[in-house]
Formats: sequence, structure tokens, C-alpha cells
Amino acid sequence: MILVHRPNPTLSLARPAATLGLLLGLGLTLSPVTVDAAPAPTTTRPPATTSPPATAKPVTKPATKPATTPATTPATTPATKPATTPATRRRPRPRARPRAVRPTTPTAPRSTGGAAVYKGTAERIFLVGGDLHTGDGTVIRDSIVELNGTFGTISSGGSRASLQGAKVIDVTGKQLTPGFIAADTNLGLVEIGLEQSTRDDSRTSGDPTLDLIRAAHDAALAIHEDSSLIQIQAIEGVTSAAVAPNGGLISGQVAWIDLLFADAALVHKARIAVDANLGRVYGGSRSAALSKLSETLSDARLYQTRKPAYERGDSRQLAAHHLDLEALAPVLRGQAPLTITAHRASDIRAALELAQRYNIKIAIIGGTEAWKAADALARARVPVVLHPTENLPGSLDKLGARLDAAAMLNDAGVTVAITAGGAHNVRNIRQEAGIAAAYGLPRERALTAATLNVARVYGMDREYGSVATGKVANIVVWSGDPLELSSRAERVFIRGRAIPLVSRQTLLRERYRDLSRFKQ
Repeated sequence: MILVHRPNPTLSLARPAATLGLLLGLGLTLSPVTVDAAPAPTTTRPPATTSPPATAKPVTKPATKPATTPATTPATTPATKPATTPATRRRPRPRARPRAVRPTTPTAPRSTGGAAVYKGTAERIFLVGGDLHTGDGTVIRDSIVELNGTFGTISSGGSRASLQGAKVIDVTGKQLTPGFIAADTNLGLVEIGLEQSTRDDSRTSGDPTLDLIRAAHDAALAIHEDSSLIQIQAIEGVTSAAVAPNGGLISGQVAWIDLLFADAALVHKARIAVDANLGRVYGGSRSAALSKLSETLSDARLYQTRKPAYERGDSRQLAAHHLDLEALAPVLRGQAPLTITAHRASDIRAALELAQRYNIKIAIIGGTEAWKAADALARARVPVVLHPTENLPGSLDKLGARLDAAAMLNDAGVTVAITAGGAHNVRNIRQEAGIAAAYGLPRERALTAATLNVARVYGMDREYGSVATGKVANIVVWSGDPLELSSRAERVFIRGRAIPLVSRQTLLRERYRDLSRFKQ
């Protein structure tokens, strides 16, 4: 009986002596066979049944293979399990090629164009019994104001039965106003004025052209929601702000924010306006600055019609970087105003002529001598944002400063808005409005100048500036007349939510109020 043994390469190569002894001990003889060096067949066979050696069936040698052929086992033959043929190997599936991700420019949240959609608390809130100054000159006594992200029902007196199940806050004897709005401020862009690492209000690159025309500088992307200055202004009744960058002939794009401290969604809308400056800001002459601004607007209009040629290099050199020219497109289409800081009367008249030539909307920021051009401003329907207490001429451009400028512009039919400027004390806006009222501006007009008219300047009056159904519910409850310094904000609601009346300053005040705790 001859048993053909197909050697296991692992056994035959690793331990040949032990394998031979095992076979001889069983009384088996070896017959040389030829082992094919080709790869194992790809078809799958059923595994052979393994039997004990004593009852193993003899396997005859194929007749076609001579018995004298020596057995050859290549060293590279893969190891296999005895009596088992390996399964068919599947080709690995190719990995899916990763899809290219198209980079996108980060943008700040935009509004829907109509009334903003903000959700307040889970329950309806009603402010009942206060004297409501709506911001457009209307006063509602014994008012009922519904808050839920936006303003709901607004009425005077009436039954309180319909308020069952809602949260009712009694504000009888209090004064209610829209939240004040800070215009042309760098709140959120500056923390410490003398520490450069805390300033994001200006773009500097070292390139004179890029540093002069900065229209693509978007303030919304640099606002610091954790700035301690935000809450300091908010608890004083300032609920919104138009944040503008500084520097250059064209400073950049203005963002509209709600003063919600540490809220990543405080930016309500980006790119609501483009900020610019006139005066001696370029070429050592106000004439050079005006010419450069005109050239930039012309090239921005040209770029809109010749983009393919510009990309191919078939265009003359333009006045600014193409991204800055692109950022001016909404201004040229009349979708956003160009807010121009100008103080001298001649600069204001030049700005009016520029607006007429390019058919764009503008607003005058500063306007120290705007009262000299009041009739022209009224005819052109160009609003002016004033800083009433800047009545001392800090430069030759402000030689005509006067405290009653707001009243004079209002009497001429100009839309007047009021600002306090800067970042640290925009809360002084109600003091600015009070001084304007003391020098001839009607009190309700002064309140409008610090609320609704600011929203009108930036085209945001459909959503902000007054207490009206559907507008964002920014409202302040005052202990008395809001234009009096002795009054204080008792409750502040932003987007329909009450904010805590706590700031870094109040925390420091409470910490050191009782000095006996710090005994040595």
C-alpha cells in the first residue's frame, strides 16, 4: 500500500527530521511525486474528509507522471492548511476618490430682508401699564406691549383678561422706549485702544493702494462677541450698533449687531453699508482725496462690466484691488449707502455732488458744519449723523461747530441721527440726545434721532428703530425720562429676551463696595 503525501511546506521546511520520523513510525512509505510550482487554482473545492492514518485509503499515482520525477518544493510556495484548498481571493475594491470641497468665504448671518425672525422665551411676555414712546414720535399711555422675539400686539389700556397664561410684567409709571442704536462705532472691534493686539478696526498691509482702499474689509468677520464693552453699553439701554472700521479713504464694510454679550449670533446683518472719509486723508489735499474716491467708484463700475477681460489681463490697471472694487457693487446698485465722514461744509457739498454724479445713496457722518449746507442736504434727502457735544473745533474742518446744529438741521427738513462715537462710551448716546433737546431739538425728535433715524441711515428701519408689530423686540424700561442722566434702565430686552444688568464694571463695584473685607 502506497500513500501519496503532499508535503506541508511549513512542516517540510521548518522541521524535516521530525516529519520523516512521524511517517516512518506509522509504517508508511514515501513515493516521490511532482509538486506543481504554479499558484493554487482559483476554483473552490469542497474540503476533503480527513481520516485516521490506519484506515486511510491508498491513493494511486497518476499514470501520466513518471514515478522517477524528483519532488521539488519551491521555498516560496505559500503555506496552506492540509487537505484544504484556499478560497478564491477577491480583488480589493478601489477606494472612492475624495470629492473636492470648494472653499467658501465665511459670512456673517444675514436677515431675510423683511422682518427678522427671532424666538424669545417659551412663554409670551407682556409689558403692561407703562408710557410707551414708540420711537416715531408717538406716545402711548397705559400701554400693553407683547414680546416674543419680535414685537406682537401693541395697544393702549383695554382688558387684561386676554393676558391669562402669559408672563405679565407690571411697568406702571415707567417710561418705555426702543433700544438706543449706536451709529458709526467700532464696538466689538476695539477692546483696549493703546494695545494693538486688541484692535481689529483697521486693515493694514504695507501696500499703499490696499491701505487706502479697503472696501472689502468686512467688520462682521472681526467682531469679538466676548468683548467686555458690549455688556457695559447694553445695560445702559443701547441694544444695537452699526459697527464700522476705521482708516483709509474707504475704510470697509459696516455690520449691524445686537448687543448680546458672548452670543456668537450677535451679528444680525453684514455689509449694510460701506464707510468712507473725506478731507485731507490722501495726497495731502482734500481735492486729491475727492478725485481718488471718484476714480475708485468709476473703476468699480468698469470692473462690473469687464470682469472677464480683467481676469485675462486685458484691462488697464485699476484704482484698487479687484475684491475692493467688487465690494463697492452694492453701493453702485443702490442696495447699500456710502457713509462718508465729512465735517467741512465744502466737503459735504462735494459729497452731495458725488452722490448725484454716480446716482448712489450716501449719509454724512460727523457733519460738524452740515448746518451750513442744510438746504442742499434736505433737497438731496441725505441724512446726517451728528455728535452734538463736539462743539469745540478740534481742527480747521470743525471751526463751525455749534451745539444747536441738530435743531437747525431738523428745522431745515434734514433727517438727523445722533451718535456718541468710539467704543467705550457709546452709552452716552442718550446724554447726546438730551443735550440736542436742550438746544432746540424737540424731545420726541431727539429720541427718534437716537433710535429710528439711525436705522433709517443704514436701511434697517424695517426691522429696527421703533416699537412696532413685527420688528425686533429691543425695548428698554426706564425709571424716568430716558434723556435725563438721573434715570436708569431697569429692564433691557434684546430680541425679546431680558438680559442680566451685570457688567464687568458692576462686578468690580460690588467687589470693592465693602472694603472691610480686605482687612490687613
